[in-house]
Amino acid sequence: MTAAKRAWEAATLVVTLSALAVSGVLLNWGAEYYKVLALDIIVFSCYLYVVYKRYHVEMVPEKDLALFDDPDDLRILCDIYGLSASGGPIILKQRLKDFSRKNRESSFVWVAPRAVHSLRSALEVNVVPEEPPRASDEPKKVSTLVMEMVSVGPSRRTPSGMLVGGRPRSSARLATIGSCPVCESRLPKGSAACPECGADLEFYAVLSESKLGKLLLAEKAEARRRKLRYPVSPPRDA
Repeated sequence: MTAAKRAWEAATLVVTLSALAVSGVLLNWGAEYYKVLALDIIVFSCYLYVVYKRYHVEMVPEKDLALFDDPDDLRILCDIYGLSASGGPIILKQRLKDFSRKNRESSFVWVAPRAVHSLRSALEVNVVPEEPPRASDEPKKVSTLVMEMVSVGPSRRTPSGMLVGGRPRSSARLATIGSCPVCESRLPKGSAACPECGADLEFYAVLSESKLGKLLLAEKAEARRRKLRYPVSPPRDA
């Protein structure tokens, strides 16, 4: 069982106990039983719908991970899947590949925000010892890094090749993209890449059609807003 699934079990337990406590208070105040029961059903239905709709996300197949070469995207994906986001792009991609191989039988996996993971940690009595670091997390020799860099392939700065899910590029799809999916800036006609942030427009437009893509783009946009909110001042001359 994944950490995210255990986290949602803990959150569901808290929601259930809270709903039972509120129901008991309402019954003591003289509320009618069927109204309290209807309220509980509505609360649980909304809770389960939101959790399933937002946090039961697609599993990126191993072959599609080669399309992600932006280090920020790799870190966000690791964070979404509950993996360690430390290390360089090669280590992050290898970590995602290991996770994809482990879940190759599943098209969807459960993910959870940090608050839910924190709740699970607070409720845990028996702490499971952490796994020893895998070979992919350890420092690599120069020869190993060179071989991995060759296997990663060239950077996708010029939009080309297939998209996520093996979908081909389409000029008709590109013509319908009016604003950048990443920075939301307006686009000149015929642009394949955003002139503001350099994003591959078709890649992120197709990715945004999935729940995982929506989460990734939301995190990416929030990180961009933080950078704009706290600009780094240039160093002053001595």
